[in-house]
Parts: sequence; structure tokens; C-alpha cells
Amino acid sequence: MPDAAENRLTASLTMCRKAGKLILGFDAVKEAAAHGDVKLILLASDVSAKTEKETRFFAGGIPIRKMSLDMDSLKLYFRKRTAVFGICEDGFAAKLAVLAAGSDV
Repeated sequence: MPDAAENRLTASLTMCRKAGKLILGFDAVKEAAAHGDVKLILLASDVSAKTEKETRFFAGGIPIRKMSLDMDSLKLYFRKRTAVFGICEDGFAAKLAVLAAGSDV
């Protein structure tokens, strides 16, 4: 059962998605980051080492946080099993950076 911190994180992520400011998937986040649209990148806890390395490479100066949630848990909310999430708005990015349990990548 998710704890209160995970509930706040998933609630904020779903609100971000409903506002149209959440991008799901490595390729989509990479493309949006290349256009300067991504303010924060979130990674699932079970992201592969290769995906994490490639994300760090293309991110440049974009902050990256690793969440405490795994891809299967996140799939329940977003109907897609993905490890890479892009946040495209400063307010959501600031809030989710604080909520995302984990450290900078």
C-alpha cells in the first residue's frame, strides 16, 4: 500500500498530466528536451542503467530526480509502462522535485 508521500507524488503527477504538462516515455522526453520544453525529468526507481545514462547525457542542465515508484506502480496511473517522465512547467517541476523521493542523478 502506498504511503502518504507516494500518494502526494502520484496526485501531483496526475494533476500535471491533466494540465497537459507531463510527457511520458524516453523518446518523447528526449525530443521535448531538445526543444527546451522540459523543466524536470523524473525517473522510475527501476529504470535501467542504460536508460538512466542516456537520459543524463541528453538532459544537459535539466534537473533529474529518481522517484520511489517503479514502472509497474506508475502504469496503474498512466496506462503506460515507462521509466522516463518530463515535466514541462516550472510550478509543477518545483513541486515534483521536492516530492520525488531520491537524489539527483
